[in-house]
Amino acid sequence: MQESQDQATDEYARALGDAQTRLAQKEAELRKAAENHASEAEQLRCRVEQESRDTHQVEANALREQLAQLEKSVEQEKAQNQELQTEQEKLRAQRDDVSSQLQEVNRANSRLREQLTERGQEKDKLQQELEETRKTADKRKAMLDELAIDVAQEKSRHKEELSACGCSTRRRCWACGRAYEGAARPARGPELHRGGDPLTAP
Repeated sequence: MQESQDQATDEYARALGDAQTRLAQKEAELRKAAENHASEAEQLRCRVEQESRDTHQVEANALREQLAQLEKSVEQEKAQNQELQTEQEKLRAQRDDVSSQLQEVNRANSRLREQLTERGQEKDKLQQELEETRKTADKRKAMLDELAIDVAQEKSRHKEELSACGCSTRRRCWACGRAYEGAARPARGPELHRGGDPLTAP
């Protein structure tokens, strides 16, 4: 019985020793793994820091390049803005000049319109006067035509009257001649009779 217990104790001790040995080995392995992990972590940290520094350097270089490009762009924009301001000043000067010319043209057009209006009024007045003169001339022509007709009629009437008066005068003269011939015939005798009609004698 005692022997069996001792044997069990020895087995337990051996098992415990084996377990402790395995535990120690495991602890050693863990420590080594931890050390390795720590070393790897340190290496990784260093590498990360280096890469970070490198990355920061690259980023810094890129930022410096971008900054330089931005500064260059800013300078170019400043130059362009200066050119634009100069061009705007020129355009404003041209605009003011054109505005002045336009105002002068408008004033000239206004004066021209006034002159055209005055000339139009003068033209209308002259046309009105011409129309009145034409009407007056037409009236005078009508009056002259009527007067000419009256004169022609009066001349014709006078001519007829003169013709009638001439015939009457010739008849009176002939009658007087006949009376004279009748009175003178006893004294002159055949000579006066041979003379014929005194109105027809040569």
